[in-house]
Amino acid sequence: MNLIRLFHTIRQLKPVQVYGRLSFALKRKLLTTGSPGTLSKLACELKGQLPLDRNNPFDLRFLNRQQQFVPAEMKWQSHEFDENNEKLWLYHLNYFNWLFDGQLDNSPWLKLFLILDWIEKNNSSRSETWEPYVVSRRIYNWVLWLQQNINDKDSYADCVLQSLSGQCKRLWSDLEYHNQANHLLENLRALYVATVFLAEEQGELSPEFEQRLEFCAKELISQIRLQFFADGGHFERSPMYHLEMLDAVEAVKLANRRLLKLSGLDSLLMQQARILETLCEDKIPLMRDWLAVMTHPDGKIAQFNDATLSVGISRKGKPMNYLLDSSGFFVRRTDDSYFALSCGDPSPAFQPGHTHCDIMSFELSLAGQRCIVDTGCGSYQNPQIREECRHTAAHNLPMIEHAEQSDIWEQFRIGKRARVVHTHFDSEHSRFEIELLDQYGQRFRREVIFTVDSIKVRDRMFDRRVTGTFVSLLHLAPQVQIIPGSESGAYSFAIGETEFKVITSSRVRVESYIWYPDFGMPVNAEQLILSNHQTEAIDYVITWKTA
Repeated sequence: MNLIRLFHTIRQLKPVQVYGRLSFALKRKLLTTGSPGTLSKLACELKGQLPLDRNNPFDLRFLNRQQQFVPAEMKWQSHEFDENNEKLWLYHLNYFNWLFDGQLDNSPWLKLFLILDWIEKNNSSRSETWEPYVVSRRIYNWVLWLQQNINDKDSYADCVLQSLSGQCKRLWSDLEYHNQANHLLENLRALYVATVFLAEEQGELSPEFEQRLEFCAKELISQIRLQFFADGGHFERSPMYHLEMLDAVEAVKLANRRLLKLSGLDSLLMQQARILETLCEDKIPLMRDWLAVMTHPDGKIAQFNDATLSVGISRKGKPMNYLLDSSGFFVRRTDDSYFALSCGDPSPAFQPGHTHCDIMSFELSLAGQRCIVDTGCGSYQNPQIREECRHTAAHNLPMIEHAEQSDIWEQFRIGKRARVVHTHFDSEHSRFEIELLDQYGQRFRREVIFTVDSIKVRDRMFDRRVTGTFVSLLHLAPQVQIIPGSESGAYSFAIGETEFKVITSSRVRVESYIWYPDFGMPVNAEQLILSNHQTEAIDYVITWKTA
């Protein structure tokens, strides 16, 4: 075991993340909830009454992997699948997001059958399908489905409501204070939304529900204030997780409105609910504005840190520069270009599991099409893919070959970290500059100068501590075509009707790499590796012509 690495990892943690891991493990092992065995028998009886051909196969697809199922032999646990099945895929199966994504919209009885089948076959609250993040996503989706589809007087709904209540009790014991960040906010959102819904169904606010709602409201206020920067960005600095957390806060706002309509709220809960209402109303517009800034002209988000090509928020507006100081991004939007650069530290310091070594990296779109891209996020479980996507070499930045900005290890760990020591945008001269110190104490400086149809990049490094070639990387989008016969020092490319050039006096070599627009979706592409063996300096200019 590398004790120095472990020290630099643990020293950033909150105390609750240390002792909380032991507490969480003990509760998962020792505690059980309700009587899922009895409920399992009821669900089995009820699903047998449904007008459904149990031998008619159907398909479910998520994370770019399709699986065929037969209702009579439905599988939920990892041991029922082959060993190559990713755990994230199993999680998505148990989230029940597919109740709403259109895959089974022509089979409403099948949806109900699968909910009842899950209740029947997942009768141990210690199993992996009862892990708190999975429970959080599932009970939220079941609440939405119950609100839209089931008459609360029928026996099917009563069975699902009993299971929902039991899952809430399990989650109440398993809140992920040891993980923090998006997991904890997701736990609290699910508990709050589901408890409000259960209180509405019962027609009263029981002491148990009141206690749970008071706790969740207080914690939600604390976490929303903590997890969102002043500029509206989520503190994990991932546009993908920002999208999920925006959805969570919007769901909390809607549930809070329903809660305030219930009778019998005590003064403390009423006060907390009012504070939470105001907080959500203040934060949501900022969060939406941030997401709009971080959305490319193609309508998809930038892929900084852990992020797939999810749909963002497209807004038409005048050309503008955005320096998102708090969350650490610089964005320049013009009529024919979009440039976004990462200029923030690994964040949050106590849970940077979704952070990549991407400080100084940028993405570029021209005429609405991505030209220079981030490598993306291909897997959480495959260690090779996970490391490749998080490594410094997966991004568009200056580096010493084979030396990492920060000490990333395992799938979600960071030891000693890089840090940003200076950022500045000179609006008069359209110049942005950033400096960082990597984990070894080496200093890197990037200066970016903008004109109407060009971007000049000047990369420098100082205080070298490790050996290796100083390089600067540019990952081309798969659709970019290299135009042969380029003049010396000028390399020409085309995407659609747009042509652009990279002009440099540095050496340039072209190598292949794999781009991941989504989990489990590898796409072959090419990258430029610029190097200068004489000095620790690399300059290049990107120019373009649009139709």
